[in-house]
Amino acid sequence: MCELLGMSFNLPVRPNISFRGFRYSGGKNPHGWGLAYYPDEAPQVIKEPKHSMKSSLSAFLQNYEGVKSRIFIAHVRTSSIGEESYKNTHPFFRELNGKGYVFAHNGTIERYDYLELGRFKPLGDTDSEYIFCHLLECIRKEGVSTWKEDSFEWLSRKLSEINDYGTLNCLFSDGKFLFCYHDKSGYASLCFVHRKAPYEKIQLVDDDWCIDLSMEKRPEQEGYIIATRPLTYEQWEKFEKGELIVFHNGKMIYSNNRDIANKVFR
Repeated sequence: MCELLGMSFNLPVRPNISFRGFRYSGGKNPHGWGLAYYPDEAPQVIKEPKHSMKSSLSAFLQNYEGVKSRIFIAHVRTSSIGEESYKNTHPFFRELNGKGYVFAHNGTIERYDYLELGRFKPLGDTDSEYIFCHLLECIRKEGVSTWKEDSFEWLSRKLSEINDYGTLNCLFSDGKFLFCYHDKSGYASLCFVHRKAPYEKIQLVDDDWCIDLSMEKRPEQEGYIIATRPLTYEQWEKFEKGELIVFHNGKMIYSNNRDIANKVFR
């Protein structure tokens, strides 16, 4: 089963801690790994069609101080539709309305070719890239150039419609917002943890490794980690079935299933 990782913070951060834990998820997902982030308005997507724990590149990125962003999306892949290849490795990238969108998916959309395509066409063979192209065409036709609350409500309905064709957990971003959707049948899982001061020691679930976050994080740093399953022994909270949560600058600003205090964004 593929796994997802997302991060949204109020300040640029390194992904080294969460990405270290996430790389171990590649043990059961040997067909590819990828990391997308935003050094500026344009996304950088780095990926390989190989086991993440056997990749010298993913090991380098885990410790490379030059990778910083407010938003990260990562994926490890077990192929179900589409061969093991670079073109089929997540995350995927497209431009829309002058913004760089990246997308990663966990699940299987069985009848994806029923969905309409427009100007966006897949380069690979996966259902995931196909539904990404379909979703972007829907966003284009809806005329969403600036995201706001009514746009989020429309997006929630649209993702639910796509979900009718199979199983859908997905993370995507335009560089400003991080959109996270959990399958409405409850397929697999999606959860999050809120990181903010005062920071304490944490331990990874899949690695006998502890770190004191107070030595790594500035007190003013705040944000969320989103993952298919808990990466640490912190108190992670599960998404509801069919829930869309939108994060912006390290705050949760929209959910179709829960009350949100931080709805103000620019």
